[in-house]
Amino acid sequence: MAAQSENETLRREGYGPTSLVVGQRGARTRQKIVEETLRLFESQGFHATSVDSIAKAAGTSRSTLYQYFESKEQIFVELLEECGSALMRVVRRIGPLGPTRLGFDNLHWWLGEWAYVYDKYATMFVQWASVDTPGTSVQPLVTGFVRSYDERIARRLESSEIAGLDPLDAALAMTSVVHRFNYFRHMGLTPHRLSSEQLLDGLAVFVQLMLFPDTPLEVFDSIERPPRSKARAVRAAGKPGEEIPDRVAGLRPRAAATVRQLIDAGARLFADRGYHGTGVDDVVAEAGFARGTFYKYFDEKLDLLLQLTRECAIDMQESVARFARIDPAAPDGPRLLREWLTGYIPFHTRYLGVMRAWLEGSLQDPRLLGVVARSTRDMHLAALKVLAKVDRPHPLDADLAAVLQGALLERVPEAALQQDAARTPEAVVELIAAVMERSLFNTGPETA
Repeated sequence: MAAQSENETLRREGYGPTSLVVGQRGARTRQKIVEETLRLFESQGFHATSVDSIAKAAGTSRSTLYQYFESKEQIFVELLEECGSALMRVVRRIGPLGPTRLGFDNLHWWLGEWAYVYDKYATMFVQWASVDTPGTSVQPLVTGFVRSYDERIARRLESSEIAGLDPLDAALAMTSVVHRFNYFRHMGLTPHRLSSEQLLDGLAVFVQLMLFPDTPLEVFDSIERPPRSKARAVRAAGKPGEEIPDRVAGLRPRAAATVRQLIDAGARLFADRGYHGTGVDDVVAEAGFARGTFYKYFDEKLDLLLQLTRECAIDMQESVARFARIDPAAPDGPRLLREWLTGYIPFHTRYLGVMRAWLEGSLQDPRLLGVVARSTRDMHLAALKVLAKVDRPHPLDADLAAVLQGALLERVPEAALQQDAARTPEAVVELIAAVMERSLFNTGPETA
């Protein structure tokens, strides 16, 4: 047996949640640690919460905390398993699905229960979004749970005789969109004019059409038909990213090349490890420079994120303009959609870590917030413009449909590769295009 390191924490046997040796006092201490950790995750976020702050909030010492948990990650895992088990209990109770009133009612109930579980464990699900990156120790657990959840749903979809989509792909797309939509809802990023019931109704219509695009219109008779949103022109209010100074502008070619290497290294690491999981030392090591080189051009890591935010906003404006020209109902609509998605995938890959940092909501720099608000608004308006070109007879609000499109585009490219690392970019494009056409651009079942 290998010798134990003198730095390794000695943890008493049997201090888990079902231990018989802890005693009532120890059980109360353990529960207090878990409760205070959850509270700190909510107020500070996972990355900003330290073991010391947990121990202080729980009224205990660092060494005592380590008798119950090896790290804050282990506490997170315990909480994650609790909310994951709640989701699994819900999925086991799904009734038959299909293009019928009963099938839609069962789907609507399931999504409602999913929303209830999300709200009950909102703190954990919000943090789930920020730790689901390759650089975190709990990411394999998150990925494993999502894969197991998708496989369970896929078996149910296969028994429901879903057609036109691989059941596992359909499950992946559905769980990705629903989970991200619930995150948007919790963060206040959904249309405020719609009630919670209307948001759930719209989500249910979207998912029903994605799974069963030929669902008869009368199946949706119980859903209140929201008033149509008027298409609004996409107008750029100034140059994208103009709030943030360009760190490359005015530099000599050699200096500009150095800064470009630092920026590219930051983009890769933010995507791989997350913004909070990446340090300045990581960036300079990735770029092949000394630490002093970084501080010659950037004051802090936030400046690097701001530069990437500026570049992301510029590239996004070009992407938005191309997307707004698509007419899904035109003969060349499907081709143009896939061409646009083919260009979007590398954009998403490069700026994944940047956009994830935006969504976390923990960064409050006014320049960053201004760029994010403008970029998000422009993409939303472009989505409305494209949706207005399609005669959509289903009770799915256009503003809500645009938000669902955002959830689809933000989450599915990454989730598809997490499910199958060998999946080609072409396969990812086809999956996203199929979901958009079946749900967002659905003109209703064909009549004989």
